[in-house]
Amino acid sequence: MRPALLVLLLLLFGTAPPAMAAPAAEGATTVLTAAEFKPFFVEAVCASAPWPREKLAVENFAARPASLTVPAGKVVYRLTTPPQGQYLGGKVLTVMVLVDGKEAGSVQMSGDLQLYDEVLCTTRRLARHDILTAGDVKLVRQNVSMLGSDLARDPAASIGKRLTVSLRAGSVLRTSQIEAPPLVRRGDLVTIVARTDHLRVTAPGEARDSGALGEMVRVKNLMSRKALHAKVVASGTVEVDF
Repeated sequence: MRPALLVLLLLLFGTAPPAMAAPAAEGATTVLTAAEFKPFFVEAVCASAPWPREKLAVENFAARPASLTVPAGKVVYRLTTPPQGQYLGGKVLTVMVLVDGKEAGSVQMSGDLQLYDEVLCTTRRLARHDILTAGDVKLVRQNVSMLGSDLARDPAASIGKRLTVSLRAGSVLRTSQIEAPPLVRRGDLVTIVARTDHLRVTAPGEARDSGALGEMVRVKNLMSRKALHAKVVASGTVEVDF
């Protein structure tokens, strides 16, 4: 391009005109590799999964053939065999490779779709009946594909709870492994409270069961010697219906 014409175009448009793509030479070819195949596979197997894309990962990807030589031109992949089975785990699909609208070969792709999420893990060895503190657990991003659905994810909902099992350091915490600690234990002396809108009556009692906040336990009124069912409302305190 002559210098005077280039200057004129820059003044008019603020940039030089884009270079025209040269047509592919007759007989030219392109080699497609797994690096080109994988993005299509990832999108295909993640498209119907119910989890956010950022929580999914494809591992152990492979393609057969591992590379494919095709004529130079516009490459498009067309899915011919969609992925089958559950959302997660091993996936296999087949795609047809088209170049400028013409079939140029097919590729079988496979890989494992995995789910990653932040879950609570223990920071030290903990014994059964230990009460969890903020320093006992932390959120860790892990592969949770095979771990089930009862995983603890909320620190606030777990701190202050009691373990029902012993756990090693680094263990994934499950909601089934924690419970509210008992505020009343079998054999404890408790205060039995009965109330109405205008009256509150108390009596000494003895717990016949252990119970956490809100649970119903059996108690014995030490004054009347009667057995009652009462709700745990605080440490050492139970409430009965008037």
